[in-house]
Amino acid sequence: MVNVAPKDIVILGAGVAGIRAALDLEKKIDSRTGRIVLVDENDYHQYLYKIQEVCNKDYEEKDIIVPIFRLIKGKNIEFIKASVRTVDPERRVVDTTGGEIPYDILVIALGSHIAYFGIEGLEENSLTLSSFEAAREIRSRIEELFKEAERTGVPPNIVVGGGGFTGVELAGEIADWYPILCKEHNIEKPQYYVSIVEMMPTILSGWDEGLVLKGQEVLSEIGVQLMFNDAISRVSEGRIELKSGKTLEPDLFIWNGGVIGDPACGSTFEIKGRRISIDEYCRAEGHDSIYVAGDSACATNSEGHPLPPTAHIAMVHGELVARNITSSLRDEPLSPYVYKHIGEIVTLGRTYAIGDLYGLKFTGALAKFMKKVVHWWYLYSIGGFGLLLGS
Repeated sequence: MVNVAPKDIVILGAGVAGIRAALDLEKKIDSRTGRIVLVDENDYHQYLYKIQEVCNKDYEEKDIIVPIFRLIKGKNIEFIKASVRTVDPERRVVDTTGGEIPYDILVIALGSHIAYFGIEGLEENSLTLSSFEAAREIRSRIEELFKEAERTGVPPNIVVGGGGFTGVELAGEIADWYPILCKEHNIEKPQYYVSIVEMMPTILSGWDEGLVLKGQEVLSEIGVQLMFNDAISRVSEGRIELKSGKTLEPDLFIWNGGVIGDPACGSTFEIKGRRISIDEYCRAEGHDSIYVAGDSACATNSEGHPLPPTAHIAMVHGELVARNITSSLRDEPLSPYVYKHIGEIVTLGRTYAIGDLYGLKFTGALAKFMKKVVHWWYLYSIGGFGLLLGS
């Protein structure tokens, strides 16, 4: 009998796709078949679909992040805390801040980064809701602004760039918190608490028209000013210039107008839709031993159009990648990725949401509850009852 060394399976990124791939793969193979290495710059897993909640009156850290060791304890998964610099497919190594990591099979699940589209001054003069730490920075900045406002009596002017899912949910959370802060700091409330600047004629472009209209109505009611059909052309400190010629003077500007794949892989692989182009099996184009999952991958629908980066797609990618890696180790046929539209739920502050799941539309408290159910299911799927119950 010939002894075959276990394959080094390296997973870059501990987001939804990376964690799902690691946990599913660990169930399918033993240590004699594969050595699973999970790499991330943080030692915790983020519920990125909930980080906007940090920008409201109060939050509990355990509801936003979970330590990675808790998810992989007792499992055949090694964790390395490091940032990825580059990937070298020819040498089959990943260069990280912790040194080079060799691999036989690689999974790139590094998530997405904010796209600035070459707009002058945008990156230097804005914050972004891109991570748990970024959300804490936004929260801290809002608190500082209200302390200053208590001295001047002038309420802060907060602008969110981009009316997609992230921008809308963030604006809703801030709008919930804003009047509470006004009361705490003895400041007269303005008509609008936060503004959304969107180049399209609606928020949530391409989503269900009825839900979009309802969302716009609710946002307006809770103090969110909606500015449509105008794009940002230039940003400087305390000043936003729009293509229409209008100017805004925010005390805080938060940009979430689009994403790109991780820059560490940008020059190594074929790019489509600002992310890594993949084949039907979620492998990087031209690289049979490299899989790409979640926001790093440019998945497409049946018509060939790039799909938006969502938690559900990331989860499905992670499951498929684990299944295909297992199949490749067993010399079995790989399974293709087939997009199935499930839907989305968008929160508009703490008490309201709009949603479309499996063709069923929800609004108000019911949609908010459904969002919680989805989160509870996710907690159970990655950590069992212990994580779900907080034990």
